[in-house]
Amino acid sequence: MAAVWKKPCCRLVFSTAVLVRSFHVCITTGVVSILFFKDTALRQQWLSGEYLVPCIYLALVFLSLVLYAAVCSMDPGFVSLTNNRNAIRKGRPCVESDSEEDDSASATETSVMIEPDIGIKPRVKLRNCGFCGIQQPIRAKHCELCGFCIHRFDHHCPWFETCIGERNHRFFWIFLLVETLLVGWTVHLVWTAFVYEASWSSWIMSNGLYMVAIFVLVLGGTATFLLVASHTYLIGINLTTWEFMSRHRITYLKDYHGDENPFDEGLLKNLWKFFLHLRLKDWEMHLMNRPAKTLGRA
Repeated sequence: MAAVWKKPCCRLVFSTAVLVRSFHVCITTGVVSILFFKDTALRQQWLSGEYLVPCIYLALVFLSLVLYAAVCSMDPGFVSLTNNRNAIRKGRPCVESDSEEDDSASATETSVMIEPDIGIKPRVKLRNCGFCGIQQPIRAKHCELCGFCIHRFDHHCPWFETCIGERNHRFFWIFLLVETLLVGWTVHLVWTAFVYEASWSSWIMSNGLYMVAIFVLVLGGTATFLLVASHTYLIGINLTTWEFMSRHRITYLKDYHGDENPFDEGLLKNLWKFFLHLRLKDWEMHLMNRPAKTLGRA
């Protein structure tokens, strides 16, 4: 796995990733600097010796930066060639040619049917990735920007310049939650710091930085709130963004009726597996263990 991890890391660090990640850090530290160098409630508390609230605020800022760095730098769930070699040997070509997505971009990917070792009818279709040359597990997808297949692929996030997959999705969600709370608190601090001036020119001189901060905060806060809300819903039903948006084109989902979801095991179990089950999950076995009547392509 180490060899698989080094390639995208090196390629992304020396491309747009540096600009995007540096921009995020600059925006964060810039807004925080305004709060401590301008006449805000946070600065007044600090100067008066009331350190508790400012320290809590700074701790949240530090936590958000740590989470951002963690999501950017960790393995999102790269599919390893070694881990899939045995699966490829067990697979045999399907009778019908089908791809996980019915579009031209996946034309180089061919399906294979896995012969399970437990003596039941094979019902789970896997495919070979024409880009990586490996067997794709269920719920994995090839990311052309990263150049790798990702376990339980959710999406490629341009703000992190990395994929969100099975290994880093929980940290991505925690970051969104912390960032949403932090932005809400910061908007309140900035809004209460506006000062009244008799003329427009004086008002702009006094509140210009606050206006810039409010614009950035409202824009970013709206995005993080919508993201944390949508991802909370998808986590609760055990679907990824990619599956939710493209289920009508995904082989292992498109034949299920209506909104039927083969991965949904109930809210509590979905949350437990998402946040506390740290190992990569065997989604092929999960599908094979479901009753045959619920399978899309039995």
